[in-house]
Amino acid sequence: MSEIYLYDEIVSEKYTDWGGNEHGIAPSDIADVLHQAENGETVDVFVNSPGGSVFAAVAMASEIKRAIQRGVTVNAYVDGIAASAASFLIMACSSVNMYEGTMLMVHKPMSFCWGNADDMMKTAEDLESIQEGTCMPAYRSKLKGDEEELKALIAKESWISAKQAAEMFNITICEERKDAKDSLDPNVIAKFGYRNVPEQLIKREKPEEAPAIDYSEYEQRISKL
Repeated sequence: MSEIYLYDEIVSEKYTDWGGNEHGIAPSDIADVLHQAENGETVDVFVNSPGGSVFAAVAMASEIKRAIQRGVTVNAYVDGIAASAASFLIMACSSVNMYEGTMLMVHKPMSFCWGNADDMMKTAEDLESIQEGTCMPAYRSKLKGDEEELKALIAKESWISAKQAAEMFNITICEERKDAKDSLDPNVIAKFGYRNVPEQLIKREKPEEAPAIDYSEYEQRISKL
């Protein structure tokens, strides 16, 4: 059995920040593991991702589907959150499993646009095509609830509990509980433009604790007075 950890942003290519730290999970990261898996083997994919590139997620989903066609079992486990592109990526797996306390987030695809009204209308059309041609088919593959209800959730950026997700999709809820609290950095939220993030998911910097004071020396001095 092999394991893949999608514990970062989904990207087409990894990138390095100003501090020299590498970020992102790219299609090649999961392809390397899946290509080595043979008929009858199992690959577990553990997910705690804010989402990211739709097209990188589609490439990952394609790799997963090809592995399944070769007889590999690919199971997804949501360890924290599976947001945006990560939420439809996991639908390509043989099974989707969520722990109590974890969450799924669905929303309309987003992009940036610069230009005139025609440019913006074209971008809007492209985004609608991505939703209907890419995201919805992935969701439908595991959907057991009402599609119109799902589209309504997508339209308003919905953060869905494991229980709600299991009512909507063919998802198994694991007995173990995992807390998704503090899963999203504020910088990531700003970068992706998420608007309805539950307060408990936002990572807050904890104030530094004051160093403990050792009073033993003072007590010794007082005892000698």
